[in-house]
Amino acid sequence: MKEEIFKYLKLMVGLMLCALGVVTILNSNLGLSPWDVLNQGLNGVLGVTLGEANLLVGGFVVFFSIFLKQPIGSGTILNFLTVGIFIDFYMYLDFIPKGDILIKKIVILVVGIGVFSYGCYLYISTGLGCGPRDGLMVVLTKRMKYPLWKIKTCIEIVALSLGYLLGGTVGVGTIISSLCVGPLIQFFFKLNNQDIKTLEHRSVLSEIKLMKNKILK
Repeated sequence: MKEEIFKYLKLMVGLMLCALGVVTILNSNLGLSPWDVLNQGLNGVLGVTLGEANLLVGGFVVFFSIFLKQPIGSGTILNFLTVGIFIDFYMYLDFIPKGDILIKKIVILVVGIGVFSYGCYLYISTGLGCGPRDGLMVVLTKRMKYPLWKIKTCIEIVALSLGYLLGGTVGVGTIISSLCVGPLIQFFFKLNNQDIKTLEHRSVLSEIKLMKNKILK
């Protein structure tokens, strides 16, 4: 049971770091993340809010991932429910510095990318399920011969390109983020001697059965 509690603590810390990384990248004032460029593009074309665009894209990616047999776990659900709340909380506290001069912008961007990437590694490595976009990365990495960083980078570039074509704003930070996050996540997996291709994620159903068995014991 202690192992399960530790997994969930690790999951929540990872999600909190992901949200912290998102806000830090945003505060660098060097550009939106690739997925936010897509959300902004949909916002302009469909007239939906950024939050609604995020849900729309997330829902489509989840459906596609399920089609590719990526399990929907408790981590997937918690990602949906908490990351947005954490982002709003950090923005409300307003404790993360904002980029005004170039060197400060660069430092904040680099820190944000590092924090976001490590957060992604932490919560994915628990095997409790991935968020929509990371779930797509994981299932494609397992199904294809290419390494994680190449899959992640390609997904980010596709999201960025679609967003740009729809009218989203692309900055230098957007491009740097799309090129660096994938390699950094793979680096953290290697650093901790884990292979994402062999990592099994539990579905919500298997999670309930496991918890039931542990409680009965």
